[in-house]
Amino acid sequence: MPTTYLALTALYLAQGLPSGLFAHALPVLWREAGVALGWIGALKLLALPWVLKAIWSPWVDRSLHRGTTPARWIGWLQLSAAGLLLVLAAIGLTPSGGGVWGAAALIMAINLLMATQDIITDGLAVRWLPAHRRGLANAIQVAGYKVGMLAGGALLLMLAAQTGASEALLFPAAMLLVLYIAIRRLSPLRQPVASTGKVGAPLREGLSGLLRQPGIWPWLGILASYKVADAMASGMTRPLLSDAGWTTQAIGTFTLVSTLVGLVGAALGGWLYQCWGSRRSLILTGLAQAATIAAWALVTPASATTALVYSVGLLEQLADGASTVALFAVMMSLCRKGWEGTDFTVQASIQVVFAGLFGLAGGLLAGVAGYPTLFAVAALAGAGVILALALKTRHRQLS
Repeated sequence: MPTTYLALTALYLAQGLPSGLFAHALPVLWREAGVALGWIGALKLLALPWVLKAIWSPWVDRSLHRGTTPARWIGWLQLSAAGLLLVLAAIGLTPSGGGVWGAAALIMAINLLMATQDIITDGLAVRWLPAHRRGLANAIQVAGYKVGMLAGGALLLMLAAQTGASEALLFPAAMLLVLYIAIRRLSPLRQPVASTGKVGAPLREGLSGLLRQPGIWPWLGILASYKVADAMASGMTRPLLSDAGWTTQAIGTFTLVSTLVGLVGAALGGWLYQCWGSRRSLILTGLAQAATIAAWALVTPASATTALVYSVGLLEQLADGASTVALFAVMMSLCRKGWEGTDFTVQASIQVVFAGLFGLAGGLLAGVAGYPTLFAVAALAGAGVILALALKTRHRQLS
């Protein structure tokens, strides 16, 4: 079991690297280069492969059940992603380097590789870990992913301040290589996935079967909107700090510290899920997320003192980590046997596509009405979703 946890942690860490790059580092670097807020909000659209991965997830699930080992998949995916990061370092990350479209295309290609790996990793987590370990499993998932985002975002910003953005990209590329070398011989990854009766089922069953499960559609509505406050607002916090005159290194340090606090939030979310179950943990952590997003309205370019930013940002990351774990644990509980990777992927894709749309709306709203209005609207939307969840599920548990 410790080897299993080690493998999952390393895989989720690797998958967080590109997300940290375009969620934390790129908004700051582009804002410093004079890119409009609307375009920065649209950076979430570079997560398109994380949305579309549901299309090829049944094929990945089937290939695993037919004998392709996880190690073989992961080797090809991580080494390719490391190579593309080196290409990105060569052409430049900012518009003044190699061009905004070239950088965006490479980041999307890296996301394509890591999104495919995520299908495999999520499926392995569901298969390997029993139901009573879901809280722990998703704490590992969120914590590993956040550490990856930390390396690809905050640490990259700090390195970029010292060496330049292109040179800093060598760090996440090297991390992918080191992680692959560390886990490629772990026995859980070298073992074929146990075959099931689903191997011969049509691939379309993988995509449509989940949607035919009883009661799934109300859950999908909750899933799509549960993280609306975070999706609308989180992408605008770094541009806010940049507009307030914070240096790249200061923003990187803040992101580093807040992400570490997010790891504590992930552990808290896992504990709450184990103790309180799905409904109560989702409601409590969702309300905390909305409240901490509302607190960002206190931060303006004129009032962005270090004490205020850290107070608000650390609480917001604590709530974000906890709410994400609670959400993912429920998603895991709804996966069908034999289609574990597909079912988790379909749910994750729905969540990501709506996060992208909410993020785009948040960037446009910030550009038109300002940061405080954005944070207030995002918080109200998040609280409204939690109220709807509480009323819809008041007589039952979600899992």
